[in-house]
Amino acid sequence: MGEKFKSQVVAEMINNVEKIARDYELAIKKNKFEMKCPYPKIIKTYESIRQTLIDYSWNEQAMIFNEQVKFYQEKLEKDIKLREIKVQQEQKQKEIEELYKNKEIDTIRTVILSLNREENILDFEEKKKEKIKESEEIFNMIDNAERMAKEYEKEIKRGRILHLDCPYEKIIEIYEEVKKRFESIGWKEESSKLIDSIEYYNNKLEKDKRLREIEAKK
Repeated sequence: MGEKFKSQVVAEMINNVEKIARDYELAIKKNKFEMKCPYPKIIKTYESIRQTLIDYSWNEQAMIFNEQVKFYQEKLEKDIKLREIKVQQEQKQKEIEELYKNKEIDTIRTVILSLNREENILDFEEKKKEKIKESEEIFNMIDNAERMAKEYEKEIKRGRILHLDCPYEKIIEIYEEVKKRFESIGWKEESSKLIDSIEYYNNKLEKDKRLREIEAKK
């Protein structure tokens, strides 16, 4: 193997691993954590290059790659920590969403119990029917709002956010209307519980706006 050929082989190996590193780091900036970290492979490649140079008595050149190995070992450690943080964030988000989901379930259960209690003291059948109809309409509004959110969040996971209309403002309007309707039929406690839901979707709306700004700049 001639020196020129050896240099070409080494240069090609370096170009390949550096391109892999750049592509990976660009993907991570876009939150594509499903990609496998290439740093262990890159470290092995640089170790191999270093050994190849030593085998051909290019010891001075080989020393240069000690720094490259160390550089990507540090990158690997940071990547591991970043992925740990990402997992913790996702778990926390799931816990928050589960908390709000449970609050909605508790609200509905409380309303149903309240309705059952009031059925025992209502004197007029017509008034009872009106209240049942009102509660059914309210529950349908809540179901529709949650369905809108789930369908939208399912679509944005496919990276189509700029092609979709954000439903959170509409959902907030629905919950504010539900809150008023709860108050109008005397369910003040249930109405106050919806403040958390409104705040939850206000936060979602702000995050959505920031995400759209980021996507628009890409």
